[in-house]
Amino acid sequence: MKNKVIVKDKDEWSSLANFIGNIIAKYADEIDFDSLLDPDVYLQKRYIYESYKAYMKFRNKKTK
Repeated sequence: MKNKVIVKDKDEWSSLANFIGNIIAKYADEIDFDSLLDPDVYLQKRYIYESYKAYMKFRNKKTK
């Protein structure tokens, strides 16, 4: 495994990270990650929506 990260120092977040990792591993089949939306597409749609809102706000100020 080339991309394996080993953290030797444990802190207060280690137990939470282990818990979340175990929950994801346990329910990965039921969550079905392959059927989730592509986050890049979602972020692009959100960017377009926010840009359109800003444009319309600017346009409405200009016409008044």
